[in-house]
Amino acid sequence: MKIYWYRAMTPEGSSVRGSGEHADLAELMDTLAAQGLQAYRVWSLPGWYTALFFRPLKPGAVAEFCYLMGQHLRAGADLRLALAEASSSASTARLRMLSGRLKRTVERGQTLAQALTNTRAFPVMVTNLVVVGEETGRLGDILSNAAGQYEQMRQLRSAIQRSLIYPLIVLVILLLSTVFWLLVVIPKMSSLFNSLNVELPVATQRVLAATDWLQHNGWWLPLALAPLVVVLLALAQQPALRPVWHAVRWWAPGLKRLERSQVYHAFFSNLGAMHAAGLTLSRTLTVLVEQPVNHHFGRRLGRIALGAGRGQSLSEGLARSGVFERFALSLIRLGETTGTLDQQGFRLSEHYASRLKQQIETGSRLFEPLILLILAGLLLLIGTTLLGPVYELAARASAGLNP
Repeated sequence: MKIYWYRAMTPEGSSVRGSGEHADLAELMDTLAAQGLQAYRVWSLPGWYTALFFRPLKPGAVAEFCYLMGQHLRAGADLRLALAEASSSASTARLRMLSGRLKRTVERGQTLAQALTNTRAFPVMVTNLVVVGEETGRLGDILSNAAGQYEQMRQLRSAIQRSLIYPLIVLVILLLSTVFWLLVVIPKMSSLFNSLNVELPVATQRVLAATDWLQHNGWWLPLALAPLVVVLLALAQQPALRPVWHAVRWWAPGLKRLERSQVYHAFFSNLGAMHAAGLTLSRTLTVLVEQPVNHHFGRRLGRIALGAGRGQSLSEGLARSGVFERFALSLIRLGETTGTLDQQGFRLSEHYASRLKQQIETGSRLFEPLILLILAGLLLLIGTTLLGPVYELAARASAGLNP
């Protein structure tokens, strides 16, 4: 699929502009002809650009699409009309393009679930929920429930980002202050020491030598670090290495609590949404295994899915996996006993979302004392290596002026 922009002429002779995702130029022309438009200028982005920058939708966009579709379907609109309304009223250009593409695919005879799969922009969970909705005739209700779940994910992500803003600002200020000292203040002090022929301590000489090297060769550092960052980002995106990174995040002492809270939140949120939509337990676990938040955790889910296929209860499978807390196991067991597994899944999702927010806030607060310690270390380094000789010069000058 490629993204096309066009200018076309209406039968009345007026000019209109538009855009959309199409398989090729012929499909675009057929679509415009069906609307009575005659294109006179068309341009598009290269396919690699589309694949690189137009990645799967974020939770906020997924929530908006599910909400628009759910509300229109529940109001009595048919599927094509709901997609047409979404293609015109969505808040982002990409979501409007995707909705229009889905509408054209549905008009050619495919189901909505098949159309969603072809875009590769929507999560697997949404596709499976749409399959159930089309089978049961409850597509509007199911999409409305999915919208609520993805909106919760969006709010959680926004809360995490807000918690990280202040520590990042402090870190940037610290880095800029350090660069200012290294490139402006210390070189001037070095010139002062050289002009007065002052014998400097070894530590001061090393600091001045390092500053002089950075001043003359520091511009090479960004050029050397940029390829390293690009290589690391490329390795992080490699499917073969993704399980390794996920295992590191699952077991790393400073990250495992955050990673596990995030994984548990996503797991129980999806579990509750799918069970409420009517998916069987084995099918729900199969979907969660296909698109795990953490691949190390996903391998454990694969064992649970096999047990569920043999008639094992979910609580037993979760207990044997050894990765869930007793609190979660007790609520899942209660949900299976009382028939409220979807409600218990939503309750656990909210529990881990709240825990994740608290962990992020606590981590950001602990970051402030760390920054203060770093500042204290820099001040101590400056005081012992640079300000000491300055005070000594001032003392000598004062002694020379006094008789």
